[in-house]
Amino acid sequence: MRSLCLLMVLLLLAGCSMSPEQRVEREKALKASVEAFNSNAVNGLWNEIYKVSTGDFKDPDALKDHLTQPWNQDAPLVDGMVASMAWMDDGLAKVKVNWLFQKGSVQSFSSETFVWIWKGGKWRYAGRSLR
Repeated sequence: MRSLCLLMVLLLLAGCSMSPEQRVEREKALKASVEAFNSNAVNGLWNEIYKVSTGDFKDPDALKDHLTQPWNQDAPLVDGMVASMAWMDDGLAKVKVNWLFQKGSVQSFSSETFVWIWKGGKWRYAGRSLR
């Protein structure tokens, strides 16, 4: 009986995990989502960013306030680059983004780690990560 229960648990777990091909596709989708997120942030397209969020923010303005609060307000955001991605499980990832701000010849940087959740067949921005 005990071995039967163990076998059932193993079969259940095996059915829940992704194949290597599925994982590669999900990784590509995450990279594309984060790159679009970064580009939209640089261009101030808050409605577009809101569309890829989990919907936990009241509206695009609330999301903008959430994202821009720690940013250097004196210098415009000119780029966002993915520094690293870490899988937590099949539906949760942390992505570190390096933001570049520039005013004249002076550049400044900020690094943030964001949580992305696989929801509804797409990656969704969920907020900042506590490191």
